[in-house]
Amino acid sequence: MARIVCDTPDVTVIEDRPWLLGVILASTTLGSVALLFHAWDNSSWGLGAISALMTLGAFYSINLVIKLSRLTLYQDGTAVLAVRDHKGWSDREFAPGQLRAGLETNRMSDTETTRAVLLIDSAAGVERVPFTAYFSSAQTAADAVARINAWRQATA
Repeated sequence: MARIVCDTPDVTVIEDRPWLLGVILASTTLGSVALLFHAWDNSSWGLGAISALMTLGAFYSINLVIKLSRLTLYQDGTAVLAVRDHKGWSDREFAPGQLRAGLETNRMSDTETTRAVLLIDSAAGVERVPFTAYFSSAQTAADAVARINAWRQATA
Protein backbone atom coordinates (compact mmCIF):
# COMPACT_ATOMS: atom_id res chain seq x y z
CA MET A 1 0.00 0.00 0.00
CA ALA A 2 1.16 3.49 -0.79
CA ARG A 3 2.15 5.63 2.15
CA ILE A 4 3.85 8.96 2.66
CA VAL A 5 7.15 8.19 4.37
CA CYS A 6 8.58 11.71 4.57
CA ASP A 7 6.82 15.04 4.01
CA THR A 8 8.98 18.12 4.61
CA PRO A 9 9.05 21.46 2.75
CA ASP A 10 12.13 20.29 0.79
CA VAL A 11 11.27 16.70 -0.08
CA THR A 12 8.35 14.27 -0.07
CA VAL A 13 8.86 10.50 -0.27
CA ILE A 14 5.97 8.17 -1.13
CA GLU A 15 6.48 4.38 -1.06
CA ASP A 16 4.46 1.41 -2.18
CA ARG A 17 5.36 -1.84 -0.45
CA PRO A 18 2.97 -4.59 -1.56
CA TRP A 19 3.16 -6.56 1.70
CA LEU A 20 -0.25 -8.23 1.23
CA LEU A 21 0.77 -9.58 -2.16
CA GLY A 22 4.05 -10.76 -0.62
CA VAL A 23 2.25 -12.58 2.19
CA ILE A 24 -0.08 -14.32 -0.27
CA LEU A 25 2.76 -15.39 -2.56
CA ALA A 26 4.94 -16.54 0.37
CA SER A 27 2.05 -18.60 1.77
CA THR A 28 1.47 -20.17 -1.64
CA THR A 29 5.16 -20.99 -1.90
CA LEU A 30 5.28 -22.59 1.56
CA GLY A 31 2.12 -24.58 0.83
CA SER A 32 3.46 -25.90 -2.46
CA VAL A 33 6.79 -26.83 -0.84
CA ALA A 34 4.90 -28.69 1.91
CA LEU A 35 2.89 -30.50 -0.76
CA LEU A 36 6.11 -31.38 -2.55
CA PHE A 37 7.58 -32.95 0.60
CA HIS A 38 4.33 -34.82 1.25
CA ALA A 39 4.39 -36.21 -2.29
CA TRP A 40 8.04 -37.18 -1.94
CA ASP A 41 7.35 -38.93 1.37
CA ASN A 42 4.45 -40.90 -0.13
CA SER A 43 6.27 -41.66 -3.42
CA SER A 44 3.49 -40.08 -5.46
CA TRP A 45 5.12 -39.09 -8.76
CA GLY A 46 2.07 -37.33 -10.20
CA LEU A 47 1.48 -35.24 -7.10
CA GLY A 48 5.22 -34.62 -6.86
CA ALA A 49 5.40 -33.29 -10.41
CA ILE A 50 2.39 -31.02 -9.90
CA SER A 51 3.70 -29.66 -6.59
CA ALA A 52 7.19 -29.15 -8.08
CA LEU A 53 5.65 -27.04 -10.86
CA MET A 54 3.59 -25.13 -8.29
CA THR A 55 6.73 -24.46 -6.24
CA LEU A 56 8.64 -23.20 -9.28
CA GLY A 57 5.69 -21.02 -10.28
CA ALA A 58 5.43 -19.57 -6.78
CA PHE A 59 9.16 -18.72 -6.65
CA TYR A 60 8.90 -17.22 -10.14
CA SER A 61 5.93 -15.09 -9.04
CA ILE A 62 7.72 -13.83 -5.95
CA ASN A 63 10.73 -12.75 -8.00
CA LEU A 64 8.84 -11.10 -10.84
CA VAL A 65 5.68 -9.71 -9.26
CA ILE A 66 6.80 -8.05 -6.04
CA LYS A 67 8.21 -4.58 -6.65
CA LEU A 68 9.01 -1.78 -4.24
CA SER A 69 8.29 1.67 -5.67
CA ARG A 70 9.62 4.86 -4.09
CA LEU A 71 8.76 8.28 -5.49
CA THR A 72 10.81 11.24 -4.25
CA LEU A 73 9.38 14.70 -4.97
CA TYR A 74 11.75 17.67 -4.65
CA GLN A 75 10.94 21.33 -3.98
CA ASP A 76 12.46 22.42 -7.31
CA GLY A 77 9.82 20.41 -9.23
CA THR A 78 11.99 17.43 -10.12
CA ALA A 79 11.11 13.89 -9.11
CA VAL A 80 12.80 10.48 -9.00
CA LEU A 81 10.97 7.16 -9.24
CA ALA A 82 13.06 4.29 -7.84
CA VAL A 83 11.80 0.74 -8.41
CA ARG A 84 13.30 -2.40 -6.88
CA ASP A 85 12.45 -5.69 -8.52
CA HIS A 86 14.19 -9.01 -9.13
CA LYS A 87 16.91 -7.23 -11.16
CA GLY A 88 17.76 -4.67 -8.46
CA TRP A 89 17.13 -0.93 -8.29
CA SER A 90 16.31 1.26 -11.29
CA ASP A 91 15.85 5.03 -11.16
CA ARG A 92 13.92 7.30 -13.47
CA GLU A 93 14.15 11.09 -13.20
CA PHE A 94 11.44 13.57 -14.18
CA ALA A 95 11.75 17.24 -15.13
CA PRO A 96 9.50 19.90 -13.56
CA GLY A 97 5.92 19.71 -14.86
CA GLN A 98 6.41 16.26 -16.39
CA LEU A 99 4.82 14.14 -13.65
CA ARG A 100 1.28 13.98 -12.27
CA ALA A 101 -0.93 11.23 -10.85
CA GLY A 102 -4.35 9.71 -11.31
CA LEU A 103 -6.53 6.93 -9.94
CA GLU A 104 -7.55 3.82 -11.83
CA THR A 105 -10.82 2.31 -10.67
CA ASN A 106 -11.88 -1.32 -10.80
CA ARG A 107 -15.49 -2.30 -10.11
CA MET A 108 -16.49 -5.88 -9.34
CA SER A 109 -20.17 -6.34 -8.46
CA ASP A 110 -20.76 -3.77 -5.71
CA THR A 111 -17.12 -3.23 -4.66
CA GLU A 112 -14.96 -0.41 -6.01
CA THR A 113 -11.19 -0.54 -5.68
CA THR A 114 -8.50 1.91 -6.81
CA ARG A 115 -4.79 2.12 -7.45
CA ALA A 116 -2.44 5.05 -8.01
CA VAL A 117 -1.05 5.60 -11.50
CA LEU A 118 1.74 8.00 -12.45
CA LEU A 119 0.98 10.04 -15.58
CA ILE A 120 4.15 11.10 -17.35
CA ASP A 121 3.80 13.85 -19.96
CA SER A 122 6.16 13.68 -22.95
CA ALA A 123 6.25 14.65 -26.61
CA ALA A 124 4.93 11.19 -27.53
CA GLY A 125 1.87 11.59 -25.28
CA VAL A 126 0.98 10.50 -21.76
CA GLU A 127 2.59 7.37 -20.36
CA ARG A 128 0.67 5.54 -17.60
CA VAL A 129 2.85 3.80 -15.00
CA PRO A 130 1.09 1.96 -12.13
CA PHE A 131 2.55 3.15 -8.83
CA THR A 132 0.69 0.82 -6.48
CA ALA A 133 1.05 -2.88 -7.21
CA TYR A 134 -2.60 -3.86 -6.88
CA PHE A 135 -6.10 -2.44 -6.57
CA SER A 136 -7.30 -1.84 -3.01
CA SER A 137 -10.32 -0.43 -1.25
CA ALA A 138 -8.07 1.48 1.17
CA GLN A 139 -7.75 5.27 0.92
CA THR A 140 -3.93 5.21 0.63
CA ALA A 141 -3.81 5.36 -3.19
CA ALA A 142 -6.10 8.40 -3.23
CA ASP A 143 -3.96 10.09 -0.56
CA ALA A 144 -0.78 9.48 -2.59
CA VAL A 145 -2.42 10.86 -5.77
CA ALA A 146 -3.64 13.95 -3.90
CA ARG A 147 -0.15 14.58 -2.48
CA ILE A 148 1.57 14.15 -5.87
CA ASN A 149 -0.86 16.51 -7.61
CA ALA A 150 -0.58 19.08 -4.77
CA TRP A 151 3.22 18.96 -5.18
CA ARG A 152 2.87 19.53 -8.93
CA GLN A 153 0.66 22.59 -8.38
CA ALA A 154 2.99 23.99 -5.72
CA THR A 155 6.09 23.63 -7.91
CA ALA A 156 4.55 24.77 -11.24
